Amino acid sequence: MTDENGKILWECSFQLWGKRIHEIEHEPIEQNLRYQGQYLDRETGLHYNTFRYYDPDIGRFTQPDPIGLAGGFNLYQYAPNGLTWIDPWGLTTEKLNPNEILVNPKDVNFSQKTINSAFDTPEGKRNIQSVVNDVRKGNVKVTDFPAIRVVDVKGQLVVRDGNSRLAIARNAKAKQIKVIIETDVGKLRDFTGRLRNNGLRNTGTTKIPICK
Repeated sequence: MTDENGKILWECSFQLWGKRIHEIEHEPIEQNLRYQGQYLDRETGLHYNTFRYYDPDIGRFTQPDPIGLAGGFNLYQYAPNGLTWIDPWGLTTEKLNPNEILVNPKDVNFSQKTINSAFDTPEGKRNIQSVVNDVRKGNVKVTDFPAIRVVDVKGQLVVRDGNSRLAIARNAKAKQIKVIIETDVGKLRDFTGRLRNNGLRNTGTTKIPICK
């Protein structure tokens, strides 16, 4: 971890399943984020993983899966492979998309000036502000959203698809969001057309779109 000037404040090395090898605090700071987004409970040494706790020393959960066999036959397993699978809720695993990367939402520009106030979710359409509120309360994780498609314009990431998801992340002050860098030439034409229709330059805009 570094400060805004690049000075190292905290550093740590881990084994494959999250066991800490060494931790160095260069400044008096408490950094509790751990393996695959888990949160360290310093009293027990366990990692909080939403629905149950994870023991990094053995690479297993300390409680059986709350959803039983629906999460797999091994009720205490984190994932079959810690590099390509994750279990963000402590319920069931998800395979990582090798093309997805996590970035700070502030590092991505928008490609339009307005967005729809109705946001599509698995439960149906919801008002964007209500989703923002849920993210702020911790009821929803931005990293659980489908990855937004972005274009790298001279080093600046700009949304091709997912302006609403980015707007939620920015308004909720989320630290990370999943993105996939677009390479499909046909879709890049659609991207440039959207920028042109919104009166924006190729690098988009940092201004959060207005809901309509």
